[in-house]
Amino acid sequence: MRLRIAFSAALFATAFACSKTQSDSGVATATPAKTPPAPIASAEAKLSTPTPTGWLRVSGNKLLGTDGKPFHGRGANIHDTRSCNSCSWGKPNVGEVTRRIDVLTDQWKANFVRLLLESYDKPEGRTTWASPLDDPQYFSDVQKMVAHAGTKKGVTLMVSVWHDPSLSKKGLPTADTIKLWKKLAEAFKASPHVMFGLVNEPEENYDGAEDQAVWKSMNDTVAAIREVEGDGPKHVIAVQGTRQWARVLDYYVTHPITAGGGVNIVYETHVYDSPDLFKTRFIDPSKKIPVIIGEFGPVSDVAKMTEADCTKLMDEAEKAEVPYIAYTFHFRCPPNLLVDHSNNGCGEGTKLEASPWGTLLKERLARPWP
Repeated sequence: MRLRIAFSAALFATAFACSKTQSDSGVATATPAKTPPAPIASAEAKLSTPTPTGWLRVSGNKLLGTDGKPFHGRGANIHDTRSCNSCSWGKPNVGEVTRRIDVLTDQWKANFVRLLLESYDKPEGRTTWASPLDDPQYFSDVQKMVAHAGTKKGVTLMVSVWHDPSLSKKGLPTADTIKLWKKLAEAFKASPHVMFGLVNEPEENYDGAEDQAVWKSMNDTVAAIREVEGDGPKHVIAVQGTRQWARVLDYYVTHPITAGGGVNIVYETHVYDSPDLFKTRFIDPSKKIPVIIGEFGPVSDVAKMTEADCTKLMDEAEKAEVPYIAYTFHFRCPPNLLVDHSNNGCGEGTKLEASPWGTLLKERLARPWP
């Protein structure tokens, strides 16, 4: 979810909260790629070195925790120092982000957090806006946020390129996105608590005609990360659904990512739908490939999902052992888990009070995963 651009509800999409400022540089063309090979019988066998203790890994259709059991990850999206464009007009404040991480993990008991990296192609009045490729201070701040999350025992942080000028107009990774991921992979290659989320949401592609092009752009990006990792540990990498703003995982079921031997790949869906679609969105795919839910939450504009639907999603995800991350630990980037006490500002130091949606999630996180 971004700072929402409205589009047709009939197409089952969600509106975003940030305006798009994207470049087409290096985007994979729509020319169909050679059909990827059939699923690899055992991606684990392709590991050049065993996954060391303390790292998540994929086995079959499951994401495993550091104890070797299915990873019961639950939590929320959290924004970087730009804060869904709320804090990009003043001086970056890493302390505010780490304060929110503290509340989300220590008080709400989240153990799975998606950190949203947010950059723009031009300032348009912003004080902080450029990509980690071009802004050394922002890159340093990202490293500080990630390191702080690493002090939280049992917490996994997924670093996600959420809004970035390198992404294509349809939200796909490009040659410039690959450059960014090489830099991020190098910075966090020794960080066992980190996962990588390649992009936010591949857009449109309602009929699946662009599935192969989406697959190729994702596969090329995974290959670049694995090149940086070399013979070291392989981070778990989340690739996003090929259709309808990351909703649909069908193509990956028959055409899993092959770069790096297909090792330690999970498939991320965003679910802003009613329960009648849960089966196709994540339940059925999770029987064959490892699935995570990177976004969900109550919406009522161009998509329809109620709080009761969110409860049902959490029930079904836990039953299927699918980790899930709610959207979003913010007060003005809907659907909001927090009440807005910012007086239309950045919200630094304000009370982090759970909204009704936030209360629902907080109460769920306080309960054991059955």
